[in-house]
Amino acid sequence: MDSNIVRWYSKGELAQLYFPDTIDVNTAVKRLMRWISNCRGLKKELLKCGYRSTSKGFTPRMVRIIFYYLGEP
Repeated sequence: MDSNIVRWYSKGELAQLYFPDTIDVNTAVKRLMRWISNCRGLKKELLKCGYRSTSKGFTPRMVRIIFYYLGEP
């Protein structure tokens, strides 16, 4: 993935980038959210940016933070 292309991603879009072999989008989202929940620093930074569990996606700023903690997909 080109790090210059940081944009808003839905949870499903970003999850599929991290888990491309997962057929079911919901399963990929659950896996991504588990990674985020298990990474305290990442979760804390996302919450500071306004992320909530009901959010439908991630802003470009949140995507940069996710890339920082998890690496690019």
